[in-house]
Amino acid sequence: MLSSHPAAQRDEIRTPHPPPPPPRRMLLVRNNVVVSLGKPGTNRTNANRLGFTLLTYNVLSEIYATADAYPYCAAWALPWNYRRRNIMRELINYRADIMCLQEVQADHFENFLEPELAKYNYAGVHKCKTREFMGQYGKMDGCAILYRRDKFQVVPGGQHDVEFNTIARQRHSNDRNVLNRLLKDNVAQVLLLEMIAPHPATRRQLLVANTHINASPEFADVKLWQTQHLVLEIERMLTQHSGSTSTIPVVAAGDFNSLPGSDPHTLLANGLVQPENGDPSGVLATLPLRHSLPLRSAMATVGAHANASAESHELQRMEPPYTNYTTSFVGTLDYIFYTVDRLSVGGLLQMVDDRQVQEHTALPSPLFSSDHTPLLSEFHFKR
Repeated sequence: MLSSHPAAQRDEIRTPHPPPPPPRRMLLVRNNVVVSLGKPGTNRTNANRLGFTLLTYNVLSEIYATADAYPYCAAWALPWNYRRRNIMRELINYRADIMCLQEVQADHFENFLEPELAKYNYAGVHKCKTREFMGQYGKMDGCAILYRRDKFQVVPGGQHDVEFNTIARQRHSNDRNVLNRLLKDNVAQVLLLEMIAPHPATRRQLLVANTHINASPEFADVKLWQTQHLVLEIERMLTQHSGSTSTIPVVAAGDFNSLPGSDPHTLLANGLVQPENGDPSGVLATLPLRHSLPLRSAMATVGAHANASAESHELQRMEPPYTNYTTSFVGTLDYIFYTVDRLSVGGLLQMVDDRQVQEHTALPSPLFSSDHTPLLSEFHFKR
């Protein structure tokens, strides 16, 4: 979709647009092991199984995509008018049933992503970060969940926005130091979806959570606090709608800004955590630091990438080598967690080719328009 302004149209037409990279293929997974490589262009490994595909992708907000932050990226490949076409091409090619996106600006969701993806039968919801003093509403980034309208509908009362600032004020208003440490503006979305099907027996429900956890390395305790409260909100929604936390399958995805083996990752993957650095600020004192959801990371699947070997006995070490690749940081921050009692992984999108990432030094680049790589998993309902 070109801009309506003539000068902007000329700029967009003049901007070089390299051919897309070779499509990433689906890896066929059976019993948590990759067994074969899917055909190019196929997005489902088993259309006969009742299931869905889900993508998570931090698309790099325009407000953060500056030449100072990414000096190695070609200047013409950084503006949103260029990057949005690459990102849209990726999203359409993946054809995921559900998309969890992070760093989505309000104006970009309303004026571009939502209307463009509606042409491909998607509906969606967006939640802005809670930055009271950031200024213009449209230039705030946030999270967005989009879903195929022909496959899912939102259950009545099934949309819940999580504002970590609001939870902090409710729980820590009497401790100014703790409150100030926790007010970081991050948000999450929790959406209860139901599959559209002619027969009631196949109208499966699914709870999807999407988040972007605080990025600051010096606030490890805040990352854990936010992750714990996200799980508590998921558990509350499950109990509210089904009377228990074990009836409805869950997928929790997003940019957790946490490395494999860190406290937030350990809490999600293991169900409990002993904080590595204690609790010097008193932020964690009121938390259970545990949960009851049988969560597993979809990417910790044998054969999915270089780290995921059959010899590894620690799932934490089986995450991808990276999902974020810049000149100052290379590591895994993005995850797709799912409840293993209700869902199984049927397929995974193969990782990006390292050579293509390094060809332009790092991400973003003319080929890949975010500093993060998208992850995609195909899930099958177990029962």
